[in-house]
Amino acid sequence: MQRELSAVFHGNALDLEFVDCYGQHLAWLETWFQRRLSCNGVASELAQEVFLKLYEQREQIPGLRQPKAWLTTVAHGLLVNHYRRADLERAYLAALAVYPTTHVPDPEQKAVLFETLLELDRSLRQLPNKVRQAFLMVQLEGVKQQDIARELGVSLSMVKKYIAQAQQCCGGGEDYAQRLSHLNSEQRALSSRTLAALPRLNRRAILKSVCVLLGAGGFFHAYRKSDYSADWVSAKGEVRTQTLPDGSELTLDSDSAVELVFTPAQKLIVLRRGRIMIQTASTLLPNELKPVVRTREGFAQAMGTVFSVEQKAQSTQVEVFEQRVQWRSLSSGFFHLLNAGEQAEFNQRGLLSSQSVSQERAAWTRGLYVADAVPLKKWATEISRYRAAGIHCDVAVENWLVSGTFPLNKPEIALLALQDALPVQLIQHNTLAASPVLLVARERGE
Repeated sequence: MQRELSAVFHGNALDLEFVDCYGQHLAWLETWFQRRLSCNGVASELAQEVFLKLYEQREQIPGLRQPKAWLTTVAHGLLVNHYRRADLERAYLAALAVYPTTHVPDPEQKAVLFETLLELDRSLRQLPNKVRQAFLMVQLEGVKQQDIARELGVSLSMVKKYIAQAQQCCGGGEDYAQRLSHLNSEQRALSSRTLAALPRLNRRAILKSVCVLLGAGGFFHAYRKSDYSADWVSAKGEVRTQTLPDGSELTLDSDSAVELVFTPAQKLIVLRRGRIMIQTASTLLPNELKPVVRTREGFAQAMGTVFSVEQKAQSTQVEVFEQRVQWRSLSSGFFHLLNAGEQAEFNQRGLLSSQSVSQERAAWTRGLYVADAVPLKKWATEISRYRAAGIHCDVAVENWLVSGTFPLNKPEIALLALQDALPVQLIQHNTLAASPVLLVARERGE
């Protein structure tokens, strides 16, 4: 196979230069791919694809002072696409396990389908999650815009804006709709859910290929521990909701990161940092696998429920709002069952504390913080989650009690509302940008 490509070329100068480059670097490029992939056959195919791209641009060959640099750049892009396709295939199989269809495409049809879905993914991957969801539900599932608005919890006018924004990125979407028109309604819904389950930005594939490109084990270790290898990440001040492959809903609190390992044998959510809320899909049968959240301290097993898990510095806090959750400590194997209305904090050995929890604790998923006589220091800690710079309390006021409902997506408004609730003063060096704030007692007469 290695010499098949050269047999089709004619004897002009550019073709001869290409054949020379091909002969000199093919074995090296195949080895480059083999070191980064587990399958030598795939490595050989990708190497051939790199040289086909070079042949299409063979007029550049005389000016290439370092052909390996050009080949490596193209190889890196193909490797990223390879990882993305693998992500797509895993998402498709996971969706197929949850939403079985009466007709599974044959290998040839599936190859065409994946290519179309990959092109659509490239057009949509940088869009916000709700924009992608709205577009996919309209184009692939044929859902009415009013129903999409109810599903996403937004207004009808916002759904129209979402669809218009997505159409700008993929030329209106008519081409993709035409290419997927042969699919039945089940297959189109399956395709939509496959794309919806993919990360908005495939940072894992991109960074992983960069790591292997550099060939640095230490860099790869740092990558694995960083948020770049996570599947979903929320920025500071951002609360975002994603749909898991089984239809369950996962909401990431501000500054959180998770990694997903969904296979036919497990539904694992690795909480890297922050806090998440899980609402298991109502369509799951009693004997079906339920999501499991893993933290540094242990595992929280859903038992058909709504619950939150927070990764703290040296512990995990679990809050259950519906039904039950089973906790298992990582090192000791300690088990603890939490019922609705209970919260508990665990370390690797076992239970640290437990108490009741109210439904208001889940208000952060709606962008609100409901304070019921909480110490000011705790209030400042909660609001600081959503602010670029921290909020600190003078010792004299940190135990003052705060009550009220505060917007989390607008922490500066929450600070202003605090001054109406308590006689406190904000000390801030830079009021034009987010900078640290110190809360002190307001002087009398102010």
